[in-house]
Amino acid sequence: MANWQLPVLWEDKDIIVINKPPFVVVNRAESASGETVADWACGRLQIKNEGDSLIDNERRTFVARCGVAHRLDKETSGCLLIAKNQTALTHLLKQFHDRETKKEYLALVHGHLTPKEGTVRLPLSRSRFDREKWEIKYSGKMAETSWKVEKYFGSYSLVRLFPKTGRTHQIRVHLAHLGFPVFSDEKYLTRSKVAVDRKLLPFHFLHAQKIGFMDLKGEWQSVGAPLPVPAAKLILWMESG
Repeated sequence: MANWQLPVLWEDKDIIVINKPPFVVVNRAESASGETVADWACGRLQIKNEGDSLIDNERRTFVARCGVAHRLDKETSGCLLIAKNQTALTHLLKQFHDRETKKEYLALVHGHLTPKEGTVRLPLSRSRFDREKWEIKYSGKMAETSWKVEKYFGSYSLVRLFPKTGRTHQIRVHLAHLGFPVFSDEKYLTRSKVAVDRKLLPFHFLHAQKIGFMDLKGEWQSVGAPLPVPAAKLILWMESG
């Protein structure tokens, strides 16, 4: 798809921050249909698979990942970091490993979330009954998410979330476990609620609104991403109601 573009929020000679749209898959996989972020990054950075000539582990990792430093769920939108070279990827991966990056999400959830601020620290593991879902399980890996309610809309809450860890589906599972599932979340809402929500928003309302990281010059960068238009319109509609 030669003319396919992703919105770039910030860029220097080493790193790109994009605003990932909903429904765009981050990494290549047999189950992924359509172009992925990795496809876009490989094309933009002209990364080619060098096969058996890849004797350097860092270079091998960079090519395999197409520079993509982390992931977002398919329907989750927002800030995503891409390294333009292997040195930058190693630099970013270390920050994620050491939990030095700062991530801020915005979610619309069912229910009147109280208290207005708090932290949930519960371990996650893949579901025993559905391999595409995750669940709270005390033998799983620990995950920690803090929240701050931004606004209430009747029986809904607009919430800022600050994940300390980066487990798969972490925010979605934590919120659902607390009794405040993400709006229009097909995996962690009942079918009846999803059917109603999807008439208003065709993807779950979870947006990676801001990311902070250290660039290769040693300067702290904080980059923000605007909401997808349908999500922004939904908030305006709720505010007017």
